[in-house]
This record gives sequence, structure tokens and C-alpha cells, in this order.
Amino acid sequence: MNVLIAGTGILGQNLIRLYLDRGDRVRALARLQEEFNGLDHLHLETITCDVTRPETLNGVCDGMDLVISCIGITRIKAKTSHMDVDFHGNVNLLREAEKAGVQKFGFISPEGVDRGCKEVPLLEAKYRFEETLRKSSASWLIFRAGGFFSDLLEMGKTAQYGSMFVIGSGQNYFTPVDVRDLAEVMVSEMNKQSNNIISVGGPDDMSWNKICQACFEFYGRKPRIISIPKWLCECVLSLLKPFSKSQYSMGKLMVFMSTADIPSEKRGHRHFADYLKESF
Repeated sequence: MNVLIAGTGILGQNLIRLYLDRGDRVRALARLQEEFNGLDHLHLETITCDVTRPETLNGVCDGMDLVISCIGITRIKAKTSHMDVDFHGNVNLLREAEKAGVQKFGFISPEGVDRGCKEVPLLEAKYRFEETLRKSSASWLIFRAGGFFSDLLEMGKTAQYGSMFVIGSGQNYFTPVDVRDLAEVMVSEMNKQSNNIISVGGPDDMSWNKICQACFEFYGRKPRIISIPKWLCECVLSLLKPFSKSQYSMGKLMVFMSTADIPSEKRGHRHFADYLKESF
């Protein structure tokens, strides 16, 4: 099978390795050549392109059976907007896939995207593309995932210094997942289903307080969780918006995800506490 993976972040890299391990041929897309470091393989073809410029995508889907897009802005200091990349960039790739006659197009979104699309720029862009994809001439699968363990690990490093912060009460919960589990589900379901939205979380629903406590326990520190009121965050974001749309967007995402219950279907088997131990 010939598979195109667009985006070489942590999820894209896991998907690339899984498909290569299966014996498939993989074509990977990224904006910069250095994003392919460590991914050398006889059956891996790498292409650099800018998904916001359709002319750079000409022919990239030719000969592909499947396309999976992990494209999206993950950096606060990105110069382009979520609408530029997460929506228009993915639409450009989808149109190229349709032109090439690709059998199926897979896409990854955050869990809760349909609930937060009216207030969070990232979720608005993702949801708009979901709606476009569902009208496509190609078969499709949309995966909606809980937060990644890898992101929580970065947040949890502050526990070693004595304090962690939560927005609101910290009692709202979601179902975070190890990216390896998510990638395994995606590869499996891409072969089984079409035209469906698939929820993917880890084995446990976790509140933000519970995540903080797991991090403190791992570092052997006494828990000290500081709650920041939601109203204060919203005030700060309203002042920040005219000066930094990217930081405003990231802040809105954090507030939404921290103050809503956003459970996912429990598909993964790796626990967050075990992931912490494995990562050090």
C-alpha cells in the first residue's frame, strides 16, 4: 500500500514508522527538510512543501492509496494563522488527493472540536475542515483525540520546581492518550472503516488536578496546585488579542480544554503514570 503522511510532528512520525514496519511505502510531507531527521528508510520518500501554497502540492498525492493529514500549527510564535494552515492548508491537500483519486483521506482533530469551534480559533479551523472533508468525493475518516501524554509531560515538568497551575477548579476531566496508542488505532481503523468520526482516548479519564498529582508524585514533591480563575484568563486574553493573535488563540484553547469535560472513547492501553516513568 502507498500511504502519504502530511506533517512530521510526534503523531506523524509514529504513523510513518508504523506503516513502514508493516511493509508499506510511505511518502511524507513537511515544510522543512530537517523535519525528516531520523526517518531514513528504503521505502520512505520525503517531500518539502508549503500547504498554504497549492502550487507546491502539485502531484504529491499521485499514486497514493491513503492520505493522512496531521497538518496544523503547534507553535505559539507561528507567523501564519490557524485558518491559513489548519483549514486552507488541509483543503489544498484534500483537493490534490481528490484530483489524484486517493481512496481514503484521514484527519486528526482534538476531542471537543465541535463544541469549541465558535470560541477557539484552532477548533474553528479544524471543524471547518472536518465539514469540508465530509463533503469530499473521497472516503474519509476523522479521528478526534484527547490530549497527548507528550504535551502533558512538558506541562508536568514544572512540578519539579514546586508548583503547578490549573485554570478553573481543575476538576474538569478529559481522556489523554499516548500518541503511540493513537497512531496504532488510526492505522488499524484506516483499513476497516470509511466515512466515520472515531473518538480515541487513553484508558483513563483524568482531571487536571489528577494529572498534576501524578506529576508531583513522579518527582517526589509535595503537591502545590495553584488555581487561576477562568474570568481572569479571559480578561488577560481580551487584552492580549490585539497584540498577538497566536498567543490569544493558544490561550483560548487552554481555557476551553481546562474548563470543560471532554471525554473520549477509551481505546489506548498505556497509562499516564507509566508514560512518565518511561520518558525519563
